[in-house]
Amino acid sequence: MDFAPQNELETALVRAVKEPAARPEFYRLLLSSDLLILGNLAGDQLQIVSTKNKAGTMVHPVFSSVPRVQAYIREKQNYLTLNGHALFKMTKGAAFVLNPNSAYGKELLPEELASLLDPDAHVAKPIVLEKETKVLIGQPAVYPHELVDALKVEFAKRPDVLNAYLVQIAFGGRDEPPHPMIGVETTGDWDQVSALIGRTAAMVSPGMLLDAAPVDRVKADTMTKSFLETKPFYTAAPTRTH
Repeated sequence: MDFAPQNELETALVRAVKEPAARPEFYRLLLSSDLLILGNLAGDQLQIVSTKNKAGTMVHPVFSSVPRVQAYIREKQNYLTLNGHALFKMTKGAAFVLNPNSAYGKELLPEELASLLDPDAHVAKPIVLEKETKVLIGQPAVYPHELVDALKVEFAKRPDVLNAYLVQIAFGGRDEPPHPMIGVETTGDWDQVSALIGRTAAMVSPGMLLDAAPVDRVKADTMTKSFLETKPFYTAAPTRTH
């Protein structure tokens, strides 16, 4: 089935299917773009058409362009245009399917949409090490390439991110498996960088256990030294001078 992208959202959708690193951009455009839904506005009440997916769950069809609507409907139906963020905020708890019966589409689950609407829900928290805590640091047996590729794209948009590192960490006395930890050397606000890491991980690798910590060469604590012993997976491009 042919799929010629009609707008930025559809271009991002095609890329996100092929390249996990492009998923954050797709989600951003999903919220900021105008989407089409089958239904009516009755006063201030939104009435949306529902259908069942393959699992038998009720979902609302939503479309990224008029051609996707036209390819789906078999008879004349009303459709509305709503901003993605406004639509999903009005319908919290509902499930959607983007471009059903199309070559490129996606199911949008309630918990997935809730995390998009609340960007702080998956903030990567910095770790504060206690002296008594035993810590094992190394490299992951399975390297999270998709997450790293996505973070490279996101960090490249921020001139305050200088270097980024990845290690695997395991804390003694904690009921959690070894997992990746991202270290970032930044001249900006750490909370913003940490939130960016958490949001990106939620979009690209949902469910992944992940920690984050700032890399401070001045303080050079235990974690910073461990990060600096590894090769950064991201380094900011040098600034050109004239």
